[in-house]
This record gives sequence, structure tokens and C-alpha cells, in this order.
Amino acid sequence: MYEPYPGEAGKPVGTDTTFFEKIRAEQNARGETPYAPFEDDEEWDLVKWLISEVSQGGIDRFAKLPITRNRTKVSFKNKKLFFKKIDQLPTGSPWICDIISVTGNIVGPKGQKLTEELELWRRDPVDCVKELIGNPAFEPYTSYAPVRVKKRGVRHYSEMNTCDWWWDKQGVLPPGATVAPIILASDKTTLTVLRGDKTAWPVYLTVGNIDKAIRCKPSARTTVLLGYIPVAKLKCFSEGERSEAGYRLFHMCMAKMLAPLVAAGKDGVLMTCADGLVRRVFALLADHPKQCLVACCKENRCPRCLVPPNERESPQLSPLRSQTDTTEILQKAANGEHPEEFVEQGLRPVHRPFWADLPHTDIFSCIAPDILHQIHKGVIKDHLLEWCKSIIGEDELDARFATLPESHGLRHFHRGISVITQWTGGEAKEIEKVLLGLLVGQTNTRVLTAARALLDFVYYAQFEVHSDATLARMDAALADFHAHKDAFVELGIRDHFNIPKLHSLIHYIEAIRRLGCLDGLNTETSERFHINYAKEAYRASSRRKYFAQMTLWLQRQEAVILQDAYLSWVAGELSRDEGLDDSDDDEDEDDGDADGDEEGTSQVNETTQQGSEEVVAESIKTLRELINSNVTRAYQLPIKPSVSRVSFQTLIDKYGATALLPRLQLYLSKNYPNSPPPNLLTPIDVYHHIHLLLPPNIHVANEKRICKVCASPAIPRIADRQPVRAHFDCALFVEDEVVYRRDGGLAAGLRAGQVRAIFRLPQRLGYDQEPLLYVHWFRPFRDSDAVTRLPPTAHATRDHFRHVEVVPASTLLRSCHLLPRFCHGDPDPEWTPENILDHNITFSFNRYLDFHAFCALSRKYPPPRTQYVAHDSHSGGLTGRMRALGVEELDLKEGAGIVCHGGILRVRHYVEHIHCLTETANRP
Repeated sequence: MYEPYPGEAGKPVGTDTTFFEKIRAEQNARGETPYAPFEDDEEWDLVKWLISEVSQGGIDRFAKLPITRNRTKVSFKNKKLFFKKIDQLPTGSPWICDIISVTGNIVGPKGQKLTEELELWRRDPVDCVKELIGNPAFEPYTSYAPVRVKKRGVRHYSEMNTCDWWWDKQGVLPPGATVAPIILASDKTTLTVLRGDKTAWPVYLTVGNIDKAIRCKPSARTTVLLGYIPVAKLKCFSEGERSEAGYRLFHMCMAKMLAPLVAAGKDGVLMTCADGLVRRVFALLADHPKQCLVACCKENRCPRCLVPPNERESPQLSPLRSQTDTTEILQKAANGEHPEEFVEQGLRPVHRPFWADLPHTDIFSCIAPDILHQIHKGVIKDHLLEWCKSIIGEDELDARFATLPESHGLRHFHRGISVITQWTGGEAKEIEKVLLGLLVGQTNTRVLTAARALLDFVYYAQFEVHSDATLARMDAALADFHAHKDAFVELGIRDHFNIPKLHSLIHYIEAIRRLGCLDGLNTETSERFHINYAKEAYRASSRRKYFAQMTLWLQRQEAVILQDAYLSWVAGELSRDEGLDDSDDDEDEDDGDADGDEEGTSQVNETTQQGSEEVVAESIKTLRELINSNVTRAYQLPIKPSVSRVSFQTLIDKYGATALLPRLQLYLSKNYPNSPPPNLLTPIDVYHHIHLLLPPNIHVANEKRICKVCASPAIPRIADRQPVRAHFDCALFVEDEVVYRRDGGLAAGLRAGQVRAIFRLPQRLGYDQEPLLYVHWFRPFRDSDAVTRLPPTAHATRDHFRHVEVVPASTLLRSCHLLPRFCHGDPDPEWTPENILDHNITFSFNRYLDFHAFCALSRKYPPPRTQYVAHDSHSGGLTGRMRALGVEELDLKEGAGIVCHGGILRVRHYVEHIHCLTETANRP
């Protein structure tokens, strides 16, 4: 349920033509095509390739080639004419260069104080906001008014307009005003690689009106480069004064850069929005992550509250800093006074902070949590991991990391973690997935409880949608950690917990309520922007007086991107796929699908050969199309088998499917009694992976619903080709569909099994074409222990032998990861990632593998009411039959069809091998 703002908000005051409509009108008036100043769509595609992939010298040489001039006949003869045409394209806000003179405290040889001239490159932030809020490409993802979202009476938080900051600011603005929450990000970055000391300090700007799922994708171009703050050595100052002079320089540059926002925040600016309506927009600063520098406080102080520096381990909130009081204290210090509060609050001598004159701004409440540096690289990597090393021992911890079974989507540290020298947030995230399991059996329950609570908090902090209920659980997790953290002191690992980054966690919940979920304010996004807006621009320069060249290069790149969006708008096909993930992790794995020693015809390895990315992308294309449909579960095989016409003996020898033939015969006799019985000579098509569409979860983006289960044998070294380790993933199977649909949760109708083979029997011999899986079963999960909350399991046996079975792919729910429960002295030297699951020990379900698994065990969510099964044969009447069943129509490709058996909708597709489950009527 949406509760709209009670007053007028985001009210249009008129209509106008959008930016793209103005461009088209001008072209029509001049009699030009949309591709002007270029000839047609083919030349435009060439231009895009040249400007993104080829250097200026390469463009010049290409344009002068005889084949280019005589046969291609492009409209530019050299690079000068090429860039002249590029410069005719519409672009964003122009660049301004201000020369700033800094006077130091060192006296020169002639008795005068030394000065230093610096360049400040900037753009008008109001123009940047106009560009973003008026771009028709973002129209489906743009909000103009605050709302409150409730479900069953519980409030939910996600986008910035669903939270308190926007709601509160709307109340202090004139009726009908439109708020444009400005989100800034800035940080230094190196421009050179391996040599030199060239650095840049870019400042990025985006607006909270645009959905965070789009806003955080660099490819969507919803963030613009606002300027470059000068990076100066400030040698005109003595060493003791340089740091404080750097603080003042930063604030002076930011004040100059953001000066247009003062009037825009007081009076508003009429802007033509992406929907063609004119609104009075008030651009207000909502977030800036450079925390202590922005807050004018020392690094050992909290930038949000006034907690004393020796009391930060307390879980109690301290009074928040006041912008009015801080401004007055800084002004008194600038006037030569010595207020006690200046020292008590740990302030820096910044005479006039850049935020002092910004209207409707409380900078301290605008400082959002920094998950990357405070949690991943701070609390986890710098602290919790070090505590675990002290408990387990570095060598044994490395051995445990190296012994863990592999799982798709989980990085495996084959040599442990002590060999890592360059830590990023990625390594910390991967360690978070398994760290608790490595502690089990090595320490007392209070330490385990504290570690589990801290990891729970970390996972809750990364939810993409929160509710009052999840925030309460997040708060309880932090309280649980503080209640048990003294266990580390008792072991002699810590003397205290007066840690700044640990203290920062108490501000997370309030920040989520005010500014929205933290995935939309994560500094990981701005770290990625350094590549596009700084490093690549520098590489395109001559390395001398490079900022002028960098800004020109960026302006041309933006012009091409804007023109491409305009052409898509003209064609009526503005991209709607920004919601999909930019980088699909599924495409980065080496499944070892090309084993030249296997029998039959070995297909080209989809993930290791030329063109592999396109093949894999096509193989899950239909699953991606189902992400936002009413389908809740689905699977999809690769278009071609990894290995064709494999014998049973090969599956026994290389895949470990020792009882495949009798189990397959038993399965066919029960389910397809009329099928011919297979024998040792029956050829089988084998697939080394299968993609799955997970059930939707409100706290996790739909784009993260695709996972993969692998079952590929080891490949020995062949010539100069590296050997590939065997990879047999574990997965969850729906053993009792009725119980699972009724009760949900992990123990209700679900069971874990290791997939040893994914195969299909030949259709030409009359076999049904549903994929089958050979599975080594584990026992049903027992109740989670109260400490780790990791449900235990072990090998399932029948007549003293490992319980194995052949099951259809329709019972497959998702991938999973089982953690071995190590004891003192473990791991055994004979244990390896390939054989650890074969040892008869206790395992735990890893609830930290991904956010779907974490949500499933954090609370019992109602199970989906839908089911699924599928093949690749085809029958007609898809739309008609679905409507007859009362099913929402699916947008599947031509050639798809359905049949219905026992109230279960079977969707068949003869090309994509897509198997999906949708809502069906309760009728036979």
C-alpha cells in the first residue's frame, strides 16, 4: 500500500518539449536525419566503435586508408574532421576552469609569502541536475514525490523517496515543490600505473529521484562528473600546517563548485522533467560519503555524533552533531577565539565549510554509512578476521579455507587467505560467506554468538528493501554482538572495542530510515566510476597538462552516449534492460566443458572458447526474460550439451555415478513404465551446468535470482592447457512439494544433494526429454543450533551404502553450499575440496552463501504458491490455454507451448530448454 504525501508534492506547473524533442525539432527544421552530422546508422555504429576503442592516431590512419576513402566512403577524411563532427553533437554542461591562488605561511627569499596556483575544473551542478532529471531515458525510473510504503501494516524502506529525509524536506518547501536529492561522491585516485605519482580527485553527482538499481550501474550513465578538485602538495605551507591547509582547500573548492545550489535550494529552478512536464525543482544536498573531511572533524572522531573518543564501544547513541552549532564554533575559531567546544568536538580549523550556506541542509544527517570501508574492509577484514586468526591460527585457518567444497558463486581460496596482499571489498565479501563455519568447533559459544551476530548485521545492512521488521532484526543482531563481545576480551584477543568503524554501525539503522537502503549509497559505485571518469580519460591524454585534455575527452564521450540514447528514443526503443546486472558472474566460470578424452563428440566449451560470452548470454536469455514475470521458479539447460553420446561407463569412471544404471532403470520404471529400458550402450547427452531462476524475494533484487549448479569432471593437463578440477555442486531439491508450499523454510519438504551428473536420454529412442540428475543425498536438515543458526546434515544411507537416486530437474530448487563442521585438529590432510563431501562427517547449510539463502533462514517467508516443469518439445496454443487456466500470459518466443497435468503447468520450449513455473488454477 502506498501512502502519498498529504500535501502537494512534485506538482507540474506546465508542459514543455523534452531535450530529445527539441533536438528532433531542430533537425527537422534543417531537413537533417536523426544521425546528423553523420550519414546513417552504419556510419554511426562505426563512429561509436572508433571513439571508444581507437586512439586519435588510429582514427586518423583509419580515415586515410584507401579502402576507407574508396569503398567505405565515410563522411570524415581525417581525425580533425571526425572530431569536428563529434563536437557538433549535443552535450551536457560545459566545463569551467577556475584558477585558485593559495597563499602559504612560508616566507620566500624576497620576504613575501609563497603562493601556489591551482586549477579547479568544474561544471554547474544545476545544469547537471537538469540533464539527469530531464533525460527521457530515465523517465520510467524517476520519482518526483515522497511516499510511504506499507505491506500488511508494516512500513518498508527502499528508494530515497520512500524514506523520512525526503518526506521531512517536502514539509519545509513551498506546496507543489519537487525535491531533487543530490548525492555526491568524491575520493582521490591514482592515474598512473606502476610509475609516476599522478593523481586526480573527481567529484561525482547523481540525484535520488532515479531508482537506485539504475543509479548504481555505471553503464546507465546516471552519474555525471561534476569536477576535479586540485590535488596539491601545498609546499608553500610548513609541514605542520599542510594537512589543515588541505582541509580548507577542499572546502573552498567544494563551496565554489556547489555555489549554484544555494539559489536553487532557496527559490527552486523550473526544469523540464523526463515526462515532459515542468516542475519547480529544489536541489538539496542529501548525501556525501567523504565523512570526516566533510564534517570538519578529526579522523578519530565520529562524523555524525558527539561520542567522546574513549567511549565509542558503547552501544548507546550519543547526541548528533548540529550544523548550526558547528558552523558557529568554526566561525569563532576563525575569528581568533578559543571555544572549548572546538577541542571537545575534535574539530579542524576550517574557516567556512562548503555546506554552511546550503539551504535546507543538515550535513551530519546526510553522511551515509560506507559499507565498503566501514564493514567489508573495516569491521570484517581488519577486525573480525584478525580475531579469528588469533583463535584458530593462521596456518590452520588457511587449511580450512583450502579444504572447503566449491560452489558456484563462491570464491575458493585454494592457498588460503594469508597469501592475499592486495585486499579489496570482493575478498572480504567472499570471506564473510564462510567465516562462521570455519569457527565452529574451535571456540566457545559466546565467541560464536558474537561472530554470528556481527555477520547477520553485515548481511542485513546490504538488503535492497528493508521493513520495520528487518530493521528490528538488524538492531537485535547488533545488540547481540555487544552482549557477547567481551568473550574476545576474555580470550585475550582484544583489550577494548573502542573502534571507530565498529562504532559507526550504530548509525546504520537511522540512516536507512532517513536516506534509504544502503545499496543506493555505496561507495563501491564511485570506486568504479574512477575507471570511466579518471583513469581512462588520463590514458587518452598526452600526460602533459592533462586535465584540459581529460575534460575534452569526457565531453566527447558523453556526447556520443547522449546521441546514442537520443537515437534509441527516436526509434522508440529506449533500453529497458538497465535492471539487468552489468556483469553476469555466471559467465566467468570455467566449467571444463571441453574434455577431449571423453567418449562421443565433445562440444566446444561454452565458457572458455572464442565467443563464449555470447553463447552463455544466449543460453540464459529466456531466464532473464522471466525475471520480472509471474514465474517464480525455472531452470534452463545450455543450448547444446557439454558432451554428446556419452556411455554409462564414462559417467561411472569420470563423474562418480557408480549406481547410475540401476537407479535410472528404477526411476523410469516408476515414472515412464512404457519407456525402453536403458543399457550400458545407451548414449547419453551430458550437461556440465544448469541455470536456475530462484523464487523472488522482496529484500533482494530480481536481477540476482539466477544461479547455477555445476557438475563437471576433472580434466587433466593437455599440452599447455592447465588442468581443471572436478566441480560437483550441492543443490536443494523439493522432496515434498505439498509440505514445501504449505510450510516453507529449509526443513519443510527440502533436501540437499550433491549433483554428480546432469543428463538427458536420447529422444530418438523414445525417452522423455526432461533433464535428469544423478544425486548423492544428504539427510533432511535438523533444526538449527541456537548459536550459529546453521542447520546440520550428514550423508544419507540405504542398507549401509550412500543413498543415491536419479531425479528430474523439475525438483531442483536452487544451489546450496554445505560447510564441513571442523573439529580440533581438522582438517585431515587427505581432505580436499573435491572429496570433502564424500567423507562421512557433519555438514552445515551455509546460510551466508547469498542473500536468498540468508533471507530464507532469517525468517520463515511464506512459500510461493506456484509450481513448474518443462521440456524442449513443442505444442500449440500457448496463449489460449494459459488464458483458459486463468494464468497471466508469458512473453515467450514463438514455438513455445504448454500442456497441463494434475494442475501443474508445463511450459515447453523446443529451442531454449526453458522450464518454468507459474500460477495455475486448481483444476486437473
